[in-house]
Amino acid sequence: ALGLLFYTASRDISETNFELLNMIGIILLAVGEVGVAPLLGPFLADQLREHGEGGSTENTNENQVMAQKRVWWRFAWCCGVAAAFYANNIKTWGKTFMFTLLFMGGSLILLLLGIPFYHSRQMPPVDRFAIIQVVKTSLKKKHLNYPLSPEQFFSNDDGNVYTPNIWIDKAAIIEPSSTSKEQEEAGTLRTVAQVRESKYLFKLLPLWSSFIVFGLVLSAGNTFFPEQGAKMISERYLIFLLTFEAIIHATISYLSKKLISKFVPETKQRQAQVLRTFIGMVMSTVCCVVSWQVEVRRFWLVPQFCLLGLMEGLALHGCDEYASSHFPERMEYHVSVISSFFVGIGSIFNIFFILANKGDLAKTLDASRLDKYYKRLTVISAVNVCYNLLLSILYI
Repeated sequence: ALGLLFYTASRDISETNFELLNMIGIILLAVGEVGVAPLLGPFLADQLREHGEGGSTENTNENQVMAQKRVWWRFAWCCGVAAAFYANNIKTWGKTFMFTLLFMGGSLILLLLGIPFYHSRQMPPVDRFAIIQVVKTSLKKKHLNYPLSPEQFFSNDDGNVYTPNIWIDKAAIIEPSSTSKEQEEAGTLRTVAQVRESKYLFKLLPLWSSFIVFGLVLSAGNTFFPEQGAKMISERYLIFLLTFEAIIHATISYLSKKLISKFVPETKQRQAQVLRTFIGMVMSTVCCVVSWQVEVRRFWLVPQFCLLGLMEGLALHGCDEYASSHFPERMEYHVSVISSFFVGIGSIFNIFFILANKGDLAKTLDASRLDKYYKRLTVISAVNVCYNLLLSILYI
């Protein structure tokens, strides 16, 4: 992706090819970020557990591991900000992309050099395509009646008959024509646990879908807020604002999680996470409104950076906490990846949203009408908040 951007910035090519290659490069960057970011956190935590006291993961204090992870993560983020500050002072885009290409290439080499020292941990087995198999099996068994006895469900360890009865439950029904082992080997029978997890995934899909617009707003903020800051304030103050946003994000995420776990009864914690997510969505709309008014009147930038950190710390992490509470521990990582996937879709949509508003965006911010862009973004975000409010009522 960076190679494509470097090529377009350093070569004299036609405008059509320039736009096409730039779009491909930006989309690849968005996809790469979505693919890598969810992996690095769990990977870093695993390494810290292994290299803890005595090299034993069993006796490692989990709170200490998470604290160390946050410290290293913020240190890496600060290094990235410093590199971005240096790159921003480079006069030409060609040299800027050359620097970032070398910087990322060096990071990749360091990652590869550390392979002999990394601890490898056996991950719990997870069938990533179980939901597809469950749906296929339930459709094949749509003619069956819903059983009244729990013994007619395959691997029904808790011995319950789940209500309401929906079509997907039929994937776990044992047919009397053959043994359960034969049906399992033939791929016509799924366990109750697989069906339950598939139902949770279907239940959470509407909530995750609301994060597409969230990702759109987040991507727009990460794209245009620093550019606005570079035009309106000094670069040193801009770095302070970016750091302040990261601190707000981390602090709100940590405090909201602690407050919910300490003051909210365990039976109400899921509802609290839904409310936390909704407040984060509201913050995304408020962030759009503030950004719109900032661009119209060109006043203080601190509120929009603060709101960007608030919406991310509340909504994204609140959704992760709520979704993870429905699944066993072995699924937590995959749940986080799904959340990041929908945010990534929003980042990609931001590219097309910018293209759709190309008439309001010029080569410089002074010649652009970012206020119109933010106004349209506010409308989309407000509709998404209404959608998320409806979901919150249903989930609570």
